[in-house]
Amino acid sequence: MTTTSNTLTNLREVGGPGLQHGRRRTVYRANTDPVAPAAYPAGLAAVVDLRRVDETDAVPHPLAATPAYRSVPLFDPASAIESAAEAVHLEDQYTDWLDRHRSGIAAALRTIATADGDVLVCCAAGKDRTGIVSALLARHWGADLDAVGADYAASAAGLVERFAAERAASTDPVATAIGHRCVPEIMTTVVERVERRWGSVDGYLRSIGLRDEEIAVL
Repeated sequence: MTTTSNTLTNLREVGGPGLQHGRRRTVYRANTDPVAPAAYPAGLAAVVDLRRVDETDAVPHPLAATPAYRSVPLFDPASAIESAAEAVHLEDQYTDWLDRHRSGIAAALRTIATADGDVLVCCAAGKDRTGIVSALLARHWGADLDAVGADYAASAAGLVERFAAERAASTDPVATAIGHRCVPEIMTTVVERVERRWGSVDGYLRSIGLRDEEIAVL
């Protein structure tokens, strides 16, 4: 029997405390667990679920039946793989995703931009796919690299129990440990790579097809 709770362990505002103060809406980030709907902020205009369809079928989102719910898989179904074999460490995986899954990233950001109210962005753990979208948003909003890194690393505290269970069940402890890394330098490295290649996060957003007016309403 599946039990639910009112606690969502990796729920917080994108960018850290205060970054979104005064904005017309708040964008939250979170993991996905079988929690009660009351675990989420009230009145969400959009719930952007970045998980694959097989993931959402296996663990339906607690808000899937609400009008706000949107399934927006970040991993492009047209891509045969999620990341290149040589992209072992998270910094390299995330960098690979920026190219390989640009259509999913663009779709997620467009969904956020068009929402008329507060938004939740989520994936399984709320760290990797959600981390990429959150970092792009936070940097677009003017967060410095330290803040972007701190927001990413804050997931570590919320995922202690999940990661412990995954370690206990893992048949590849080395790969599991790599996937569990959650330190600021991972995301600051990725953002620095974005800005070297595209000039800025906004430059990257334009490269994946977002129009200036769509970027402006983010």
